[in-house]
Amino acid sequence: MLLYNADDLILEVLMRILPLLFCLFPTFALAGPLQIVTDIPPVHSLVSQVIGDRGDVTVLLDPNADPHHFQLRPSQSREIARADALIWIGEDLTPWLARAKDGIAADLPSLTFFESDEDAIDDHGAHEGDLHIWLSTQDASDMIAAITERLNVLDPDGADLYTANAEIALNDLTQLFEAITETLSSLSGIPFVVGHDGYSHFVAQFGLTQVGSLSDAHDSPASAKHVSKLTRLAAAGDITCVFPEVGESDKLASVLADKGARMGAALDPVGVTLELGPDLHKNLLLQLANDMRSCLSP
Repeated sequence: MLLYNADDLILEVLMRILPLLFCLFPTFALAGPLQIVTDIPPVHSLVSQVIGDRGDVTVLLDPNADPHHFQLRPSQSREIARADALIWIGEDLTPWLARAKDGIAADLPSLTFFESDEDAIDDHGAHEGDLHIWLSTQDASDMIAAITERLNVLDPDGADLYTANAEIALNDLTQLFEAITETLSSLSGIPFVVGHDGYSHFVAQFGLTQVGSLSDAHDSPASAKHVSKLTRLAAAGDITCVFPEVGESDKLASVLADKGARMGAALDPVGVTLELGPDLHKNLLLQLANDMRSCLSP
């Protein structure tokens, strides 16, 4: 007759049941999906196209919020704290996010597309200093490539999927460029004014003629001297359209409209009025092109 003390009996039971538990719950050894935090809807859209169903992508900017001036909710701070990486345009566009990252997760891996003194994405001849690089399909292609490279580093096992998804996204951007080129092909040379000086990448790529804006790239109002100049141009018939911007006052735009410029649709360069998801970036650029064509067409 074999005799066991209490410790021996417990050890014997554990040795028998542990292998069975590991067979029943093999996912204990697997890592969870990547948790990626993004700043604005267009970046969320591009990351979502590459990551597919293999990770979770969060956007911090609330619908209809100003990307330059925003305050995080506690739940959004927790998203940053548990994220695997931050993918964003950069501090110049969302300074509130830079402060939050430094305070919540200073060591969080980060992919930044735009630096203060040097573009992290090739400029392709557009205006230096314009943060709105996602409005160019060329720059968006570079963003896709950078996103793919970063996801491959974070999750090597998913590299084949990310690369395949990126190829689809790049092909879609080529088709998007062709569609917008066709939409805007007859509008070169027709002068217009925008509410916010953030369209230079779009304007340069598609050969449009922007002659001014009612605020600069950081939403600072145009000087009285500049507004007076635009007013004279509108009165002389040298401004065909003025486009206000979603979420901003159209008071100055109305001044130009009163002088003879057509009032165009309020433009949405960040996609805050669009449905969030992989298709948002494409829909944003198509809507921008269609809104411009609606006013600029003879």
